[in-house]
Amino acid sequence: MSLTYICHYSEIGLKGKNRSVFEKQLMHNIKRALRANGCDPLPHLRILDKRVLASFHQPAQSDLIEKSLSDVFGLVHFAQVRQVDNDLEAIKEACLAELEPLSFDSFAIRTKRANKRFAYTSNDVNVFLGAAVVEKMNKKVNLSAPDITCFVEVLDHHSFVYARKIPGAGGLPVGTSGKIMALLSGGFDSPVAAYFALKRGATCEFIHFHSFPYTNKKSQEKVKELALQLNRYQFNAKLHLVPFAETQEDIVLNCPDSLRVVLYRRFMMRLAEKLARKNKARALLTGESLGQVASQTLANMGVVEAVTSLPVLRPLVGLDKNEIIAKAREIGTYDISVRPHDDACTRFMPKHPVIHARLYEVEKAEQALDIEAMVERDFRNIETLEL
Repeated sequence: MSLTYICHYSEIGLKGKNRSVFEKQLMHNIKRALRANGCDPLPHLRILDKRVLASFHQPAQSDLIEKSLSDVFGLVHFAQVRQVDNDLEAIKEACLAELEPLSFDSFAIRTKRANKRFAYTSNDVNVFLGAAVVEKMNKKVNLSAPDITCFVEVLDHHSFVYARKIPGAGGLPVGTSGKIMALLSGGFDSPVAAYFALKRGATCEFIHFHSFPYTNKKSQEKVKELALQLNRYQFNAKLHLVPFAETQEDIVLNCPDSLRVVLYRRFMMRLAEKLARKNKARALLTGESLGQVASQTLANMGVVEAVTSLPVLRPLVGLDKNEIIAKAREIGTYDISVRPHDDACTRFMPKHPVIHARLYEVEKAEQALDIEAMVERDFRNIETLEL
């Protein structure tokens, strides 16, 4: 059985002369998502009046198709449709065929007439189809709160009828906003931050700092699972594992206890920036939320950020923990993040970490360290995994 899906985007439609760039990337991502979920053969895709039409000319599984399309950023909603000629009787037959298998008491018809040359207005179509449903199926019209809505879209050469509209992921197509180096821990926050960056069209490479042998390998496996879960939105990425224990030992031995966490994070930023520049990423991304822990005060964020000239993006800065956890549940990272793990920043944790660090005090403490040698040592030992 052949299947046809009509896919709607929102923000892309507001683009100007470069809209075709976004549309091309969106269609590319749709094919990659379908391929990743085992859909074969791939559909024929084309743009029709600010919509993507996906035509599967050979038998295909609708559940796999819909799972794939749900993960494609840039789509606001999509539907499996009945495609007919621009003929009112043909549209009526498609509408009745769409509604007859369904159980409902009240209904509404919603028509969009992109083809203004069509002989009937949207309201004409609504009235005609509504009367046909009432006569044939003995159902009630309810325009304010119907049990079911039948949608009709009249385009240049064909009309499309459907009654089940499936929400999409929204946002912009991944690959249209450049590359970001995302700091990924095993907690709730950083995976959600990466999700928001992907939703805005960025691609993400992930960098994780571990304290092996002070932490076990399970924490690294957990981060790999998180990266793979996020990877379903972008289909391929890299996870960079940075051994950080020696740097932490150097800081513990040579610097004031209260500054440890800030110093850890400054070295993380240095390493993330170095890797970002090597891999042509144009920004860093963290899961920090303002005031959530001692290292995430405005003062400490400023001191940490001072070591990099790249933009540091913090998508979660205005969210509280409950909001972050709710989003983690929604995107499928919660069940991974909730598992106990050892975090690099909790190793050698001071009893009283500084809340309002001063840059000059931190820079003075770093004079006891060979910063360049430490960064080069850790950078040489980075392990990169292709996801």
